Amino acid sequence: MRLDNSTFFTLPHTFAFLNNTRHSIEVMNTTLRVPSTGVRYFWKQWNYGGYQYEPRTMLHTPLMVVNYTGPNAFQAEFSRVPPVGCISNCNLEAKTTVAVGDGTIKVQVDSSAYYTLPYTFSFANGTIHTIQVLNNTFTGASGARYVWKQWTHGTNQYPSATLTTPQMIYNYTTGAAGPFTAEFDKEYQLTLSFTDPSNNPLGPPSSVTLTSGSDTVTLTSFSNQWIGAKLWTVTDLKWQGVAGLQVASQTIDLTGGVLSKAVKVNAFSATVKAVDRSNNPVAGVTVTVTLLNSTVKTFTTNSQGLADIGYVPQGLYTAHVSYNGSDVGNWSIDASSMPTLTVTVATAGGSGVLGTTTVVSAVVLFAILGVVLLLLFLAFHVRKKPVPPKI
Repeated sequence: MRLDNSTFFTLPHTFAFLNNTRHSIEVMNTTLRVPSTGVRYFWKQWNYGGYQYEPRTMLHTPLMVVNYTGPNAFQAEFSRVPPVGCISNCNLEAKTTVAVGDGTIKVQVDSSAYYTLPYTFSFANGTIHTIQVLNNTFTGASGARYVWKQWTHGTNQYPSATLTTPQMIYNYTTGAAGPFTAEFDKEYQLTLSFTDPSNNPLGPPSSVTLTSGSDTVTLTSFSNQWIGAKLWTVTDLKWQGVAGLQVASQTIDLTGGVLSKAVKVNAFSATVKAVDRSNNPVAGVTVTVTLLNSTVKTFTTNSQGLADIGYVPQGLYTAHVSYNGSDVGNWSIDASSMPTLTVTVATAGGSGVLGTTTVVSAVVLFAILGVVLLLLFLAFHVRKKPVPPKI
């Protein structure tokens, strides 16, 4: 202890002070351990005459006008704690989530000696140490990549690669206070390709979201991507600006190693076919398509009367058809149920239909109306007067 913030003494000690003076006596070591027994002592209070006098470690003496000795002595009290866990040396078991055959985890203890995990260290009771993982990222013999995650002890997590141990008064081993584990995230390379629901090849989306438990990863590149070695579910797929186009219940199992996987997209091939009344193909028909993402594209039918729209997202797209400067009509089509929209257009005085719906151009209507009026005019003027009766 320290007297008057100056001289140090050890207890027990009898101080001689001048009459009518006051002094301070401060306990310096509030925690003690007996190495031979493992018993520990923790500061409690200053006691005088069997009563608590001062709970703090700093004792301020009364005015020195009497002798405080014998039964009137001041006593520094400590709480005694029996030995626990270990006495001379304590063990700490350090494990790892990396399989022994797949990689070697190297650690350095107290910035000095090197070891490989798993390892059980023996430390002196009451001491504190550091254990630093040296290889934070590496590729194992299985082809898996390991990336540092954290130290764990029970439910406690320590993200730093350097673990500072608790004071070694317990055995931190299996069956005792529990081991410490150096955890790594295990990853394998994943390559994705894409198809429509009928397994026809499809261009890549802009993003794919995978979910495993509470972990989520969004990919924008799809070749040789390092992903956690888990069972993943495709929870979102964005293609041509439209989200949610993944076919339901698709999983990706990366627990077994490197994987190439085809992911199905709800996208469908769309075609517009233009024919005349005799079902002959009509070339040169203009088809203007508006997709779900508001993209507008214009196509012209070829010699087979076909306008290949390509793949479109699941849902309705709009097709506006015109021919020789005249509107034929507008249609909203779902390519998943109608891959090919057939439109009948008027050619050389014909009429156009889609299914049972008649589509007639304004020119044809006026022509028919003119013929009807001409026939009515002729019938009125050519009609002969009746022969008068004979008298």
